[in-house]
Amino acid sequence: MRRLNVDPIREIILDILVKIDSNQGYINVLVNQALKKNKIVKRDAAFIHEITYGVIRNRIKIDWVISRFSANKIDKMKILIRNIVRMSIYQMLFLKKVPGYAACNEAVQLAKKYGNIKTASFVNAILRNIIRRENEIKWPEKEKEPALYLSIMYSHPLWVIKRWIKRFGYENTLKICIANNTIPPLTIRTNTLKLNRSDLKETLEKEEITGVEGQFTGEALYVKGITNVSEHSGFKNGLFQIQDESSILVSHLVNPLPGELVIDVCSAPGGKTTHLAQLMNNKGIVIAMDISKNKLKTINANCNRLGINIVKILQHDATKTKKEYLNKADKVLVDVPCSCLGVLRRKPDIKLQLFNRERLFQLSQLQLEILSVSSDYVKEGGALIYSTCSTENEENREVVKKFLKRSPHFELENLSTFNKKRNLIVNKSKENEFIKIYPGISNSNLDGFFMARMIKKGQY
Repeated sequence: MRRLNVDPIREIILDILVKIDSNQGYINVLVNQALKKNKIVKRDAAFIHEITYGVIRNRIKIDWVISRFSANKIDKMKILIRNIVRMSIYQMLFLKKVPGYAACNEAVQLAKKYGNIKTASFVNAILRNIIRRENEIKWPEKEKEPALYLSIMYSHPLWVIKRWIKRFGYENTLKICIANNTIPPLTIRTNTLKLNRSDLKETLEKEEITGVEGQFTGEALYVKGITNVSEHSGFKNGLFQIQDESSILVSHLVNPLPGELVIDVCSAPGGKTTHLAQLMNNKGIVIAMDISKNKLKTINANCNRLGINIVKILQHDATKTKKEYLNKADKVLVDVPCSCLGVLRRKPDIKLQLFNRERLFQLSQLQLEILSVSSDYVKEGGALIYSTCSTENEENREVVKKFLKRSPHFELENLSTFNKKRNLIVNKSKENEFIKIYPGISNSNLDGFFMARMIKKGQY
């Protein structure tokens, strides 16, 4: 019997894609687990990142191509076979450095191993047909169906595209889509409890890792040259934390001071929690609440790695009141669960989830409930900060407006001074009570975020 010549790296990629397709995990977690488990060398790790993220980022477009060349519907194909085809089409259409015939041959070998001669012939026929007729692929027409055109060409759910066009217009929606499909920079937050950003940059440069200072915060560093961050000595020694600059801005908006009691009610995985403690110079108390016991373990591990000892871990459902903290906190951060539509460039698998307007409504109800409960922890004169990594009004402005309507003892703080201080002109809105960052249409290379800061008034 002839031995199959199957590329083990492509097998790893296939395994990750199948798990994502069957809702067995998130892309970032699955890729990191695979790299660690298989002890992948730098070059192969880069290839795994490229193909897995590339396929998921462009899957709607790839599936459109498959539908043009296959009589069998995609959802009727075996999960292994359809993902073999997807990863091969990505290499053929998006990675010109991989010859079409080579991608096809690798796919056939995989199809033989995980299927049979018949499925291998099916895969071979589709891919070779695409190689021959790539220039004949019929795409949606921009002028006749602008929403469908953006949806397919930039691989975004049609319902999202339609609402963005209505809200932002076609050109701005195009900019958002392009930004979402751009490979995001690796952004790290300097642990200023141990060193400053200049020293961290110098340390990394000795390993031929380049760093560019963030534009809006004193801790952010955009780096190139690290493949597996969790295995890097600087990460292990607590010199930095992975965190986008938008997320770093949230803790600066909280503005925690040394000695204060600060509560982070939805704290996992702990990027903002540890930054709050860092800004407090590791003096005071930060209560890190989260409903997930496993995620709280990650926060604890990050605190130990970063040398932080003022964080108190507490497993708790944020929709329930923790009575011992009523009217006790100087600052409360409410970074709620959301649709994550502002961070699609980092989490492209979010585009594949079955979100819709009803789901946004359900999230907004949960967000309002968490915000209302959390507000009771704020003492008189204290601050309540609400944030999401969503672009949608239902989860952002409308939640805050509804909360203020039922909570007249809180008032929005004008954030124009904060914006001006950081040169954070990220939207043209006259609503200076909010910070609204939109990928592609803000004056920055930041993830999409929303932030609001409210102060608890005196007697009411």
